[in-house]
Amino acid sequence: MKLWLKIVLVALGLILAAGLYLFSEVHSLRSEQLTKDVHVIFGMGGNVGVLRTDAGTVIVDTMTLKYQGKRIRRVAEELTGKPVVAIINSHYHMDHTHGNPAFEAGMRVISTGRTLHHIKTVDSDYFSGEAAALLPNQLLENRQTNTVGNKTIELLPTGPGHTDGDLVALFVEDRVLHTGDLYFNGLYPNIDLEAGGSVVQWSAAIDQALELPFDRIIPGHGEVSGRNEMLQFQRFMNQLAEVGRKAAAEGWTRKQTQQSAELTEDEGYRDVKMLVFTILDREFVLGRAWDEATEGFELRN
Repeated sequence: MKLWLKIVLVALGLILAAGLYLFSEVHSLRSEQLTKDVHVIFGMGGNVGVLRTDAGTVIVDTMTLKYQGKRIRRVAEELTGKPVVAIINSHYHMDHTHGNPAFEAGMRVISTGRTLHHIKTVDSDYFSGEAAALLPNQLLENRQTNTVGNKTIELLPTGPGHTDGDLVALFVEDRVLHTGDLYFNGLYPNIDLEAGGSVVQWSAAIDQALELPFDRIIPGHGEVSGRNEMLQFQRFMNQLAEVGRKAAAEGWTRKQTQQSAELTEDEGYRDVKMLVFTILDREFVLGRAWDEATEGFELRN
């Protein structure tokens, strides 16, 4: 067989494998029941919180694609027996918001003002036309109590961490906290410095979430956990910030920082992949710590 034909066949095989992987990930949703009225849906994108109230279903985040949003809507309504009446977006990233347009136009969509700002700044093409009807339309800047039927939801903007628009949602009666991407369980996190996120300030944001009364946590990514696991993640972020400070003080290059052995709180952490590509790993987070400590990035207004 000629070399060029072998190359073509290998390339086609890789494309087919990536396509099959994407098809599998997009179509694969699984759910876990946490209390009588709270479920979590896992799939390709951020974890989706589902709360049943006697006035309808509330969901936190909607994953990556409109098609996923349609499936999430169907699964959530099957789990609760109630139509979805409100969406909470924990932050602006596409793997938490791009399912929004699958829901009923004009539905109550809650986020921080900064989240809406970032969507309009970087994602206006996606949220154009009919999809614009599923942009956040109830904005908050401070802690807010929402009552939906027989349930209470505490929404708390935490300040700079993953982004500058993060919020966490506490299902009060069920004592379940959805953190969005303020907390990755056992996974390397995304650190969106350009959107006002901060390695240095992340721990203080977690402190605010830890003050809330909860028993179980739905993280933005990873399996459901409890308080101790989030405390470990906080230690990881504190140590990461310290590595960044030391790198800046001692004049390390970005590459030297990425090769540092001083980060130890990430033992057992796994890389985050999108399709067949690794996008979040140890080198990434150490690089982001260096970027912030040396101001090696451009803040998006």
